[in-house]
This record gives sequence, structure tokens and C-alpha cells, in this order.
Amino acid sequence: ILGNHEFNLLRGQKKHGNHWFYGETESICKGSDAISFQKLADDSTRKEILDFFYTLPVALEGKDVRVVHAAWKDEMIDLVRGFKGTVVELHDLYKKKLVHKIKKEEITDKEEIDLIHQNENPVKVCTSGLEKRVKEKFFAGGKYRTVDRHEWWDEETSANSNTLTVIGHYWRRNMERVSDKLYDIHPNGFEPTGRDLFKEYDAFSLLGPAKSIMCVDYAAGIRYEERGMGLPEGSIGTNMGALRLPERFIILDDGTDAKCT
Repeated sequence: ILGNHEFNLLRGQKKHGNHWFYGETESICKGSDAISFQKLADDSTRKEILDFFYTLPVALEGKDVRVVHAAWKDEMIDLVRGFKGTVVELHDLYKKKLVHKIKKEEITDKEEIDLIHQNENPVKVCTSGLEKRVKEKFFAGGKYRTVDRHEWWDEETSANSNTLTVIGHYWRRNMERVSDKLYDIHPNGFEPTGRDLFKEYDAFSLLGPAKSIMCVDYAAGIRYEERGMGLPEGSIGTNMGALRLPERFIILDDGTDAKCT
């Protein structure tokens, strides 16, 4: 499945955490200037990666399960489904349409413009989700932000409980397995980036009113923070998870499993 990180590289965008792709070193750990260990890509590796990324679907749809990286909104999926061309071409088409809309409606507020581009472009919705305004800026992804991720699953009343929607993107930590060693380093706890979007759920809960959505991103993408602190994998609540169907079991890389509830 195509996600935001893969799509950023298809568009040639240099972002926090992907400088390795361009053959450049980078410091990515929170509160540290130390250069992070990353294997740097060369020209042949870049070509191989991009060729592969262009083969990835934006979404998968089956009889009783559907998969998308960040957000499944029927109206956006319909736009993707009906398009003949590459994912970059689809994104750029709607970017032009939204620029025209912004000019026509004489919208000048930067946050509103950002939200229009995020929430009304089908590729952005599918790969990086929906966003909303926030009262206080926060630090995430290497910069301060004034718009935040929106918990769209809590409003998904139209979802069919017999069809499971599987997403990733949103880091979901297993807080029951956070190591005491983390608190030796950070007595007040450690929030790697942004706020916890799943405070009302446990690590294996199905999401939304119909319990028809499951996020299987157990934050393996922030294991660089564990390495930077000299802690074993899983110390800040990270796991690599796989979903087994039709049983709806999560299988974790530490050998444990749990039923989605």
C-alpha cells in the first residue's frame, strides 16, 4: 500500500527522516544533534525504490476487508478508483483544481489553505489522512505545526461493521509494555511526536462507533528513538504488528498476539 513516506519520495520531496534516500546524513532523534545511523542510497538504489513505489496501490478492497494507509473516505476512494494515470498525476490534477478554488473564493488564510489541500485532495487523504486546526502549535515531523491529525474514525458512522477497514500511519504505542528504563531517562514520560490519538482505546481495540476500523501501526517507525537512547527495541511501546484474517488477531514481533476487540 502506498503511504505518505513513499509518496513524498515519488514527488521528490525531502522530508524529515528521508535524507538517506538522497545520500545525505541527518539527525532525526528528538532533542539530539547526533547523526542518526542510516544506510545512504545511491542512484541505482533510488531507481529501484521509485520503480517499486510506482507499482503500489493507493488502496485495496475485498469482500469483507479494505486497506488504506491513512484514511478511507468513500468519496475520495471513488476519485482514485476512477482515475487513469499515475498517483503523482492524480495528486497534481487535484492540486491544480484546489489552487483554482482557493483563488476563485479569495481564500487567504494560510491554515485554511493548508486544510483544503490536505482534506480535499484524494491522494493526500488516502496517504496521510484528514487534518484540523489546533489552538496551540506543536512539534512533529521535524517542525512546529498549527494543524493536527483528525481522528476521522470516531466520526465514521457509515462504516459497515461486517467490513473491516485496516489502516496504518498513526503511531499506536502499546503503553502497557513501556520499559521502566525509559522513565529513568525521561521521568515525566516521552512523547516522540504529536499527541496520542488513541487515548480512549487500548492497543488492540477496534476503532469507531461501529468497531469496524483497525490501526495496525505499532510505531516501529520510531525505533530510532529507542536506539538513540540506548534502549532495547520495544522500550517506548513500539512493535511491528501484522493482522491475521479472518480471525482478527494481531501478531507482534515479540512473539505475542492479541484479539482485536
